[in-house]
This record gives sequence, C-alpha cells and structure tokens, in this order.
Amino acid sequence: MSGRRKKRKAPAGRPPRSAPSPPAWLGPACIAIAATVAVWLTLAPEMGGPGITCDELYHVAYGKRLVTALGQQGLGFFSRANIAANFPWEPGGPPVHPPLGNFILGLSHRLLDPQPDNPEVIVIVGARFAPGLALGVLVFLVGWWTARMEGALAGTAAAAAVVLVPRVFGHAHLAALDTLTALSCIAALVAFAEADARRGPWWHFALAGAVWGLACLVRLHGLLLAGPIIVHALAWRRWRAALPLAVWGASGVAVLFALWPWLWLEPVHNFLMYLSSGSGRQAIHVFYEGRVWNDVDTPWHYPLVMFAATVPLGLLVLGLLGLWARRRFWLAKPGFVLAMSTWAFVLLVFALPGVPVYDGVRLFLPAFPLWAVAVGVGARWLMEHRVWRCDTSPTRKRDDTSPTRKRGGAWFPSLARRASVRAAVFVVFLAVQGTGLVVYWPCWLSHYSLLVGGLAGADRLGFEATYWGDAVPESLLAEGARRAQGGTLLFGPNLAPFQAPAIGISSPSLIESRVTVTGWESGWVSPPPGCRYAVFYHRKADLAQIPARVWAGRIVAEHNKRGVWLARLVELPATGDNVPP
Repeated sequence: MSGRRKKRKAPAGRPPRSAPSPPAWLGPACIAIAATVAVWLTLAPEMGGPGITCDELYHVAYGKRLVTALGQQGLGFFSRANIAANFPWEPGGPPVHPPLGNFILGLSHRLLDPQPDNPEVIVIVGARFAPGLALGVLVFLVGWWTARMEGALAGTAAAAAVVLVPRVFGHAHLAALDTLTALSCIAALVAFAEADARRGPWWHFALAGAVWGLACLVRLHGLLLAGPIIVHALAWRRWRAALPLAVWGASGVAVLFALWPWLWLEPVHNFLMYLSSGSGRQAIHVFYEGRVWNDVDTPWHYPLVMFAATVPLGLLVLGLLGLWARRRFWLAKPGFVLAMSTWAFVLLVFALPGVPVYDGVRLFLPAFPLWAVAVGVGARWLMEHRVWRCDTSPTRKRDDTSPTRKRGGAWFPSLARRASVRAAVFVVFLAVQGTGLVVYWPCWLSHYSLLVGGLAGADRLGFEATYWGDAVPESLLAEGARRAQGGTLLFGPNLAPFQAPAIGISSPSLIESRVTVTGWESGWVSPPPGCRYAVFYHRKADLAQIPARVWAGRIVAEHNKRGVWLARLVELPATGDNVPP
C-alpha cells in the first residue's frame, strides 16, 4: 500500500473549489494603517510637517490642564470647587468647548511632555499623534461601513477616498478638534445605522446613543446629527421608531451630562451656553469671491462651493456616479441613504443665513468622509458597468462592426477578460487622485482641485490661499532666527493671543537662537522698534489689516505653491516708530 494519498477528484458537474476571497475589511484596514503611519511620519514641522496653527496651543493647553488636574485631584476632580476651577467658562468669555476632544489631545500630549505636572510646558507635536490615529480609525470605519453595504471593492474605494482628500489628510496633522469631530460624528452615524439594520434589542440603540453622546462631548457638531437620524428613523420605520429613538436620545443625553462635570453646576444655564457657543463670539473674517466677509455674512453657497472645489476631481465624479447609481433611494440600503442625507444636511446647515462659517472647510469636515461612501458606491457601479461585459458565446460572431453596445457587449473586451487589468487601471486612477498629497505637501490646507484650476486658479478666482498658519515652514523660521539672533521676530496675521507664542515655543530654530516672536497687534500702523524681520502668511482675510508697505517689503525668503506665495520672511522698513498697542 503506497504511503501517498491519492487526490480526491471533484464530483462530475461540480466546479472546482475556488480560493477563499479576502475579508471585506482587509482593504480598508491596510489603507487605514498606511494613512496613520504617513501622518505620524510628517507631524513635526522640522521633519517636513505643517507649521503650528492658530488654535493648537489653546486646545493642547486645555487638554493638558484637564489631564493634569484629574491625575492630581483624583476623585476630588468632581467636587464643586474643582469643577468650577477646571472648567472656567463664563458668559462673554471664550467659546465653550466640550472636554472629550481636548482631553484626548492632553493624553496624546503626554507622549512627549518633559514636565507633565507643569502647565506652562507645552509640546504641540506630541498632541498631534491623536488626530493622526483618529484619521486611521476614520478611514477604516468608513471603509468597513461601506463594505458592509456595498461589498469589498466599494469599501476599499471609500477608505481611499477619505485619505486622498488633501484637506482631510492635512487636518489630521494638527492638534485641533476637526479630525476628532469628523471621527466621532461618523462613529455615531455608523452605530445608529448598524443598530437599525440589525433590528436588535433596545440596548443596541442605547449603545448607539452613547456613541452619539461622546460625539457631542467632542464638539457641538454632534448635536447636529440628531436631525438627520430622527428624520431617517421616522421615514423608514414610522411609529415603530418611537421607542428606539427615545432610548437612543436618552442614552446620548445621559452620557453627555455624566461625562461633563461642568454641566452639573447649573444644568439648564450651562447647557444653553454650550448651545450658543457656535455663534456667541467675536466675528472671524473670511476671504471669498475676492472680498472680505464677516463669518455670519458669508454667502450661503460658500460651503457648497468650497466642498466642490477641494475634493479631488476624480473623487467628485465618482461620488456623483454613486448618487446616480442609487438615485432610486427607496431601493438603496438605508445606511447609504442616512450617509447621504447627513452629508447634505451638514452642508445645508452651514449654508443657512447667519450661521458662522470660516477657515476653509474645517467646520464641515465630516462631509468629506460621508462623500467617500458615495465614492465607494460609484466605484462599484463603474467596475460592474456593462462597458466591461464580454459575451463569449460561440453562437455570436465577435465582429467589431456589430452593434455590441446596444446588446450589452463590452466596449473593451480584452480588458473585460482580465479582471486583474481592470483592477489595476482603477487602482491607478485612484492613486492619481492623491497627486495633491504630494504636490501640496505640507500645505495641504491650501489645496484646490482641478475644478477651479488648482491653487493658482483659485487665487485668481478670489479664494483664500491659506488661513491657519500651517503654511509657515520651519525652514522659513530658521532663516528668520538666523537673521534675528537673540532679537524679536514679528509674526502676522496674528489671529489670537496664543498664536505667536505657539510659534515661539514650537520652533527648534527660534528656541536655539533665543528669538522672541511678537504678533502683529490690531491698530498698529508700523512695526514696533527693534523688529527688523517679520514672517507673514497669506491669509487674505486679515492681511489687509497690515499695511502693504510692511508685508510687501524686501522679501528675504518665500514659501510658495503652484506660483502662489503662502508665507514669506520680510525685512521691515527701519522707521523706528513706536506704535501704541
């Protein structure tokens, strides 16, 4: 008897068993890991990352204060006196920010914090690790959700469509709330959609409501989700949605109040302060249509135009194809309808008259991962279109002159027979959409798509060139430090009291050269005495407040993209005038 076993033949009429296909989540997971690593490798300005932006010092300092206080006070953190000290929100003061997003930044900050108990020591780059990780989770979540609805191809394309938008990728480098907001909002939508799709017990909706409550604890944007979720549930389940919605809402509100001790002090009054934080503050200037607007006066179409102008053109087209493919929305998956209705709702909210909108696309950043779901559907529709079909029946002549288009034949039969070639063509197409990640590096917040001619075309059309200070590279600061050894370097536009100090404590070149950074103050007409050099970035909305003879003086060094200057080092005119603050 031979020691070798004979291979068992497959029964007649049964096709041979094919190799198992990879799980649908594998593609999104690989893209998510790659996105996280790519962000983490480009966090620090001195390592080629974006410059320090306006709000980072504020958010990181807030987060570090909370983390330090919780560690030092223990359960005493929740005493009335400590709550009032740890959450010093007052009417007329800074806008109320929920604690969760800042707390996460504070935890991330401890990674590089040399003095965790000293509130005056801030290392902004350490806090940037959290948004980088949040982008990876967001990419995976969108891809997984889309794959659950539309298959592996759609899920992988959707995951790629999140990270290939330069502005989304750029915001993931910054220690601010925008990427965390996008992640928490998408997580809340996915949690509700999954609970609704499974028709599970009440506690499924309680868990989904808890995720919604966490989104509200990150930023006010979380509350906006209540509108599309309630309308969606009532439209699909009618009166049967009453109990799930009640459980979902009660769970979310309970989490919001339970994890924000500040609300315990005066629940109604403080909650109303939280609701008014989106508009009850000083106006921010916006440059659009070639002129300067106050944020509440910005034209209604600003969010719609900015969204269309900043999504890579190929992803914009794929998303439109996805909407076309599911235009019979009553036949589409409920999760897809929820994603698209929320996408439209977010943009329309910021298009309402009187709603403040500013700083590019960051206030409606959650709209981009929602659009990625439509991109995934469009990718599937395109790859399954009849243009790829090939009829190899021996009874039909394969004649190039036959009207195969009318009969559903392939336009490209050689490609139709090779799925691997089709997949390669599509992968190349997707990769091309990421060209902006390379061309605009590290000034991703200045990216505009080919729809408006890129940054150069947008500049001519009256769009903002840059708005947050991220386009000030370390190389420019290093040159300024070399020239202003031990002196003062002027910085502008200075949007907040903490912006210029954040530049000073974060630049290795400025620290080593003992250079002090002074922000340009409102009301100045000339530089203060002793300042010989200044760094200006091209925020048109506020650059007009600085005399042109100052920022357009002798240019020592300049940083530009696509022929548009974004930041420059200028030698100041030697006037010697003292300017009162």
